Amino acid sequence: MSKIGFFGGSFNPLTIAHIDLSKKIVEECNLDKLIFVPIGDFYEKAELIEFKHRYNMIKLVCDTNKELEVLDIEKDKNMKLYAIDSFEIITKHYVNDDIYFIMGTDNLERIKTWKGYNDLITKYKYIILERKENAFYDIINDNIDIKQYKKNFILVSDYKYNDISSSLVRDKIRNNGDVSKLIPREIDAYIKENNLYR
Repeated sequence: MSKIGFFGGSFNPLTIAHIDLSKKIVEECNLDKLIFVPIGDFYEKAELIEFKHRYNMIKLVCDTNKELEVLDIEKDKNMKLYAIDSFEIITKHYVNDDIYFIMGTDNLERIKTWKGYNDLITKYKYIILERKENAFYDIINDNIDIKQYKKNFILVSDYKYNDISSSLVRDKIRNNGDVSKLIPREIDAYIKENNLYR
């Protein structure tokens, strides 16, 4: 049985911060692998480029990092998948593995408003990334449901990586700025080759 973390997001594009944080999670949580799960094209988010490009960029990085993989479950979906939908698909495919879903405290704080909230809290395990503005233990203690199942939540602090974002990369590209220290070389080359974010 493998211990696997699933990291969902837009990854628009994947940054050095995502990669460094992923490696930190693998190490601190003793994961056998971490799998990126990019959202599909039907997710309503500003400046979201096509799934195929985001997937291809992540795959370029995963091809040179054995502990990282990418999953394309939202590739051909003609509708938005909610977290509960993605979790159900993943658990059916990885039935013999120890699975953790990775999210920030910002999402943990909002999880009570999500579709399938009760199942999300009771059926699944999480690796939680603490953000400066959201104290993990405050969220746990303020939510009776989450507090009851707190054994399902592992905390990883990621303060160091908060200053590099995908939106910063997109802004710099639009303004012909240097992104060489913000994204991997192979992603930089892919963006230029496909004329993305301009």
